[in-house]
Order: sequence, then C-alpha cells, then structure tokens
Amino acid sequence: MNNVFDFSIITNWIHQMLTSLMPEGLAIFLECVVIGVCIILMYAVLAIILIYMERKICAFFQCRLGPMRVGKWDVIKMLTKEIIDLKFSDRFLYNLAPFMVIIASFLTFACLPINKGLEVLDFNVGVFFLLAASSIGVVGILLAGWSSNNKF
Repeated sequence: MNNVFDFSIITNWIHQMLTSLMPEGLAIFLECVVIGVCIILMYAVLAIILIYMERKICAFFQCRLGPMRVGKWDVIKMLTKEIIDLKFSDRFLYNLAPFMVIIASFLTFACLPINKGLEVLDFNVGVFFLLAASSIGVVGILLAGWSSNNKF
C-alpha cells in the first residue's frame, strides 16, 4: 500500500479550473509563474534559515557573543551589507557570476521531485539534469574570481 499523497489530483484540478476560465496557453504560463514564485520563496526562506544556523554555529565555535545575543537581527545585518565595487574588474562578468550561481540553484531545485504530482520538471534524465544544472554554479564561482582581476 502506498502512503504517499497523490498531488496530481490537486494539480489536475487546478489546471482544469484555469483552462475553463482562460485559454490553455495562458493557463500554462500562469502555472509556470506561480511555480517559479514558489521556488523563489522556498529558496529565500531556506537561505535565510541556513545563514542563521551557520552564523549561530560559527559564533558558538569561535566563542563570539555578538551573533549569540543578537539573534535573528544578525541575518538582517548580513542582508544589508555594503556591495563592494571593484576598480579594475570586468563589471559585466563580475555582476553576471552571482546570477549564474543562483540560476544553477533554482534549476537544481526545479528538478527535485517533492511528491507524486508535485514535481516541476518530470523527465527521464533527471539525475543527469541535476548534475548538469548544479555544475553551472561552479562556473559562476570561477567566473567571479576571474572577472575580479585578482592575481590570487
């Protein structure tokens, strides 16, 4: 007996409801936008939680009292840090590199099946796509180092 809830019932119902109200192309576009927003929200919440946990654990190991006392405001401090503009860098590539890392992470999240009927991308080569999409992040990190014109 399978104890996993089948979300395809809900997703098919939502698709049928949307196609009854609007053309199918617009319904599919709207579904893609909603799924994209959900992935971005999941990514942002996960990033905030993991940054908070990492800062707390590092503060504990290093015996720093600041992040231990400040709490959740430490994450807000990290989000409002000043962005450094390098003098002799290739600005386009330097600004493109973080987007490549974020896009790689989004694509990796998109091919993870959460539950039956709740997957974003459903295809047979999912593991290969996962490996390919996650390797784009490494290219973004290398691009950031190279475009900063740093000799180290």
